[in-house]
Amino acid sequence: MKRSILKILTWMLITAWFVVVMGFVSGEADKVVCTRIEVNISDTLQSRFVTEADVRQMLEQSGIPLQGYSMGEIQTRKLEALLEENPYISNAEVCKDISGRIEVLVDQRIPLIRVMPDGEPGFYLDREGYVLPLSSRYTAQTILVTGHVTVPDGEQLSKDQGNDVLQFSLYLAEHPLWSAQIVQVYVNQSGEYELIPRVGGHLILFGDLDQWERKLRNLELLYRQGLSKYGWNTYETINLKYTNQVICSKR
Repeated sequence: MKRSILKILTWMLITAWFVVVMGFVSGEADKVVCTRIEVNISDTLQSRFVTEADVRQMLEQSGIPLQGYSMGEIQTRKLEALLEENPYISNAEVCKDISGRIEVLVDQRIPLIRVMPDGEPGFYLDREGYVLPLSSRYTAQTILVTGHVTVPDGEQLSKDQGNDVLQFSLYLAEHPLWSAQIVQVYVNQSGEYELIPRVGGHLILFGDLDQWERKLRNLELLYRQGLSKYGWNTYETINLKYTNQVICSKR
């Protein structure tokens, strides 16, 4: 019994000591002066909308004291919220340590498709449907979607047609064949889709997006068993509008 009480008292003393030490360390850490800022940006091979210089400029213009100020004065949450206001940034984390270093970790949004609606400025969409404005210094190599496309009202696409376009384009962009072969998707006035391939002089009349996965499977079968045998420039159009039918028109 005495041993149990002694053990409990020992752990209570250790816990109290730990709390006191952590409080002391935390208090001392708050007094440490920020001497340097390190910026790390992810996905720089897939997207280059945001540079280290951009991040440093945003920090400098934030009005929040950084270098030369104590760590306790630096409001990391406010810095994270400020960085995440940038449409190209999906997530930002600001960390500080007792050496006087602040580390800024930035995740970029990866553009999935580039949209050029008729009569409207263009924009990119990422896989979550967020709108990314065009950049004057960097052009992402993505599938191009043109024609009568829904323009989002806010910062994220939410309308039905837009969601269909996004889902369809996501499939194309991540498919090993279609990501290399399809360069443009055109939406006509009737809401029907036309696909422009990278290889071959034909136009793909896709129709609406009903059963689009089956249509793409039929097209892939034609590519592998037909065009690879008879030539990629044999046909002018490939019509996939009708269920379980592939109608090819020669030149």
